[in-house]
Amino acid sequence: MLTLRPAKSSDARDLALIGLAAWQEAISAWGEDVEKMRENATSAYVNFCVRNWPDILVAEWDGDLAGWGASENADDQITDLWVAPVFQGRGIGSELLADLELEIRGRGFDRARLDTHARNVRAIHLFKRHGYRVSAYTVAYSAALDVDIDTVAMVKEFGLASSNEGSAKPEDDGLYGGV
Repeated sequence: MLTLRPAKSSDARDLALIGLAAWQEAISAWGEDVEKMRENATSAYVNFCVRNWPDILVAEWDGDLAGWGASENADDQITDLWVAPVFQGRGIGSELLADLELEIRGRGFDRARLDTHARNVRAIHLFKRHGYRVSAYTVAYSAALDVDIDTVAMVKEFGLASSNEGSAKPEDDGLYGGV
C-alpha cells in the first residue's frame, strides 16, 4: 500500500540512493555512460537530499522507501521526481506528481512547471498523461554532472490541463510520439 509523507533528515541518504538508481536506469536505457558520471551524480543526489530534505515528499510502499519528489523553492517548479526501479509501474510517480501539484496550487499558482532530460521518453509520457505539455527545449551545462544536458521544459496549466488529464485520449502535441 502506498503512503506519502514529508521527508525526515534521517531519510536523506536513502533518498539519494533512490534518485541515483532511478537516474542510472533512465540514462542507461538511452546509452549514456553511467560510470563516467556516477561520482558526480552520487555527490549531487546526496548533497541535494541532505540540504533539501524539508522540501521532499516521500513515497513508501508497504513501509519501504519507494520514491520521492520535490518542489524545493516554494514556487511552481517541480524539481525532482524519482521512483526506485523496483517500484516503478505501480502509480507511485503519478501520486507524487499529484500531491506536488496540490502543494503548488496551495501556494496560489495556476500552473506547475518541470524539466526532464529530452531523451527520458518514459518520464515525458508520464507527464503528458497528467496534462503537461512540452514548452521548450534547451541544452545547458550541468556543473553537478560536468556535462551538457538536453532538457525539455514542461508545463501544466491547472485550469486547462485538468480537462485532458486522465481522459482516454489526451491531446497529442505531436512531440515524443504522443502519449
